[in-house]
Amino acid sequence: MAAERPGYRDAPGWRVFTAVVRGAAHELAGRPLQDAAGWTAGPPGDTGWLVLAVADGHGGHPHFRSARGSELAIEAALELAAAFGPLFATAPAAAPVYLTARENLVPGLIGRWQEAVADDLAETPLTGDEQQMLAADEPIIAYGSTLLLAVLAAPWLVLCQIGDGDMVLVSADGVASVPVPHDPRLDGHSTTSLCQFDAADAFRIAVLNLPDSPVAALLLATDGFGNAQAADPWYQPVGGNLARLAAERGADWVGAQLPVWAARCASAEGSGDDTALGLLLPEARSEPDLPVTSASSLADEETETWPALAQRGEIRPGQVQPGGR
Repeated sequence: MAAERPGYRDAPGWRVFTAVVRGAAHELAGRPLQDAAGWTAGPPGDTGWLVLAVADGHGGHPHFRSARGSELAIEAALELAAAFGPLFATAPAAAPVYLTARENLVPGLIGRWQEAVADDLAETPLTGDEQQMLAADEPIIAYGSTLLLAVLAAPWLVLCQIGDGDMVLVSADGVASVPVPHDPRLDGHSTTSLCQFDAADAFRIAVLNLPDSPVAALLLATDGFGNAQAADPWYQPVGGNLARLAAERGADWVGAQLPVWAARCASAEGSGDDTALGLLLPEARSEPDLPVTSASSLADEETETWPALAQRGEIRPGQVQPGGR
């Protein structure tokens, strides 16, 4: 797991929480944890930015170093925060924010990740067995990973994603949405990846104006979380309940439960896959007027676990392969 940057526990006006849990299927197969998460924030008196990211290494053949690849993806995302956070915060409109994200942030991020992969290969060259596993593929394929990245630089929230997983935005009235555009290539068995040659084109981007769209919660989750949920689509009941629990019990309670929820999703009763979560909650807000949800989607009051899970079975660990390469 990529560690959070030292310094500031929370960014001004926001609470930040992460949780990463090894999947039961990975434990059974003796495979390493391949998800990662991390965040960083600007110092007091800066323009008020923070960055939150989660990543999912693909695992299996030929992505045998994807656990390292996901860590490097998080590190690259956090390293770029110091440059792009203040830049986004001073942008006058959404259009230049989107253009900067598309033409500068995304290529810079990919380049930083590729450089980190090259450094890792130089430090730890491929073994003969690893070279055989790659066959005709480039060594970078071994590090394949998704990335979900949120840059909050008031008044803008910039969301960038490559590959599967989910970014769930909950508005002040408790309505959950998935603001990043869907990629039809993500069919439940394949995913786009940082390791593909046209990774920049595979990134999807959304820019939101926070004053126009007040946020009650923002959840970043690798696919091990979504594949464990009983509801389909799951983001509305889960997102609504997440904001409700934060309003009723407080951000600290929700933050303490995040590893518990991630662990249940990663268990054999859930998806069995590694699960990484990143959560942003506003520090001060009035309780949202949330809709009533069914009992099956509510958190259990006694066990304090996440809403009902189901063994979905559409995606099994080891089946994910990068698309477009």
